[in-house]
Amino acid sequence: MPGHVVVVGSANVDFVMRTPFIPRKGESVNAGPFIQSFGGKGSNQALAARRAGAEVTGIFTLGDDVFSNAIMNLYREEGIDSRYVRMNPGERCGTGIILVDPQGDNLICTSLEANGRMTTEQVEAAEPAFQEASVLMLQMEVPDEANRTAVKLAKKHNVTVILNYAPARESSLPVDRDIDILIVNESEAENLTSMPVTGPEAAAVASLMLGAKGPETIVITLGSQGSVVWHDGTSRHYPPIPVEVADTTAAGDSYCGALAATLAEGMELPGAIAYATAAGSLCVGVEGALPSLPRREAIEAFLAERFS
Repeated sequence: MPGHVVVVGSANVDFVMRTPFIPRKGESVNAGPFIQSFGGKGSNQALAARRAGAEVTGIFTLGDDVFSNAIMNLYREEGIDSRYVRMNPGERCGTGIILVDPQGDNLICTSLEANGRMTTEQVEAAEPAFQEASVLMLQMEVPDEANRTAVKLAKKHNVTVILNYAPARESSLPVDRDIDILIVNESEAENLTSMPVTGPEAAAVASLMLGAKGPETIVITLGSQGSVVWHDGTSRHYPPIPVEVADTTAAGDSYCGALAATLAEGMELPGAIAYATAAGSLCVGVEGALPSLPRREAIEAFLAERFS
């Protein structure tokens, strides 16, 4: 039976260019194909969770421009509950500029625009969604006050809180026992621990340090090296599922969304991590954020093919 996930976060329009290399300061480069898509960590993770089988309520802040209207149409098409999406007059939706090199690595620059206007009142108005949900998914692309309000509502209604501490930044949002699952990549783990995180061994040490802050579970994603998960006082390395890389954009969001969806339906953590790993692996094989987010059938077929 599908679980219910509430996602509080950002929604963007993305402009993606493939480049022969990522340019340095002051350097110009002729780009290859151009793709206009939709992204933002919150929106990506909501769509990833929906495609992975969850019922999803999105709490986002948009503008009143043509891209904001297109994003709302996308939510309707994908079956995202958008009752609590606010469209602010006179503002533009968030924007992302993404450069992708031939190896699939990327450089991303975002402008928050309407995302930065999310208020505590907007989140509080969505309390009925928290009453129905099993999992809350958060990131770091909306004001801290909005995230803190969401955590408060989740604790009130016994909802599991997953925080993807991305992008890492100075924040007043505490990483403590109110965060049930903390998800970070290498650079975000380094930001929170002040130690280099370059592989599974370092990630295991970092996960122990982060677990001491209060979260029940720590997930450190390591790209091509898989992930390290700390839970119940022990850490475990989950190896990657090798694939040919086209574009790493939204791989972390795909992982987070699939993890939220499977946990919301009651799957145990090891199985949910396997689904999330498969979702992230499928994601990097496709260009663009939105087109690359895999659906449940594709995730299950991929796992069956690789592990049967």
